[in-house]
Amino acid sequence: MPEPDIDQQCPIDLEAAREYAGDDEALLRELFAVFLDEARGHVTALGRAFHAGRASEVMDLAHTVKGSLRLLGAPATALLAEQLEMGGRSSQLDGLGPVVERFEKEMARLFQWVEARLK
Repeated sequence: MPEPDIDQQCPIDLEAAREYAGDDEALLRELFAVFLDEARGHVTALGRAFHAGRASEVMDLAHTVKGSLRLLGAPATALLAEQLEMGGRSSQLDGLGPVVERFEKEMARLFQWVEARLK
């Protein structure tokens, strides 16, 4: 699988992702494709839930995305998801606006990188 040709540093630890996929490039591509398909919807729903003040929904969605991010080797973005999960768990969404914005920005960058990799 060729490396993506985009002007950004790779947001994923490819060695960790490859290790998770058992060094199987076809499986890695499939994992990336499933991630794109599912995570996009989760990120959109998370933003809506946050802006509507639905803390338990924020917690659940952030938890789901966090797990995928860790498995695919994106620990920095997973930490943002964890912050959102904890805020949702404690029903403390106030002050998390900047975290949501950063999370959405990082996820958009990650989606762009993965899309380029799948081409």
